[in-house]
Amino acid sequence: MSEPVQARFRLTERDYVKAGALYARPTRRVWFFLVLLLVLAMVCLLLGSPRLRVAAMGGMLAGLLVGLGMHFVISPWLLRRHYRRYKAIQEEQVVSLHDDYVRFSSPDGESRLAWNKVLKWRHNADYVLIYPMPRLFYVVPTVVAGQGFDVDRLKAVLNQKVGAAK
Repeated sequence: MSEPVQARFRLTERDYVKAGALYARPTRRVWFFLVLLLVLAMVCLLLGSPRLRVAAMGGMLAGLLVGLGMHFVISPWLLRRHYRRYKAIQEEQVVSLHDDYVRFSSPDGESRLAWNKVLKWRHNADYVLIYPMPRLFYVVPTVVAGQGFDVDRLKAVLNQKVGAAK
């Protein structure tokens, strides 16, 4: 492989919130559980006693309101607060793609993340998240492609070495 292209980026508060939303995106298992709960509530609405119908309707309404509040209000607020307190994430970072690992560096240190140490990954049009642990991830904004960083190759290598995005 030729000399790896390094890309420099700085995550903004908006990036951090949007990456957090990608992190919190429900998995297929969560969607299955939510649909199962909805079907159960609908059965209670159709076949249940009047008291059970009221309870099912209240549960569906409360679940909807809590879910929307968490997604659109609480989670973004907590992520913005976390970003403001987390000074290291506000510094410039460098990412480079190598045959055996992806390298992240900042003024505070460096991490070489070998492919066999990546637990999972996910992506959208704006970010690639790489998880070395279940709740810890590195963020690679896709705008680094403008610096010559091959985001598509990163995704292909992750797909080959780690498996499909989750």
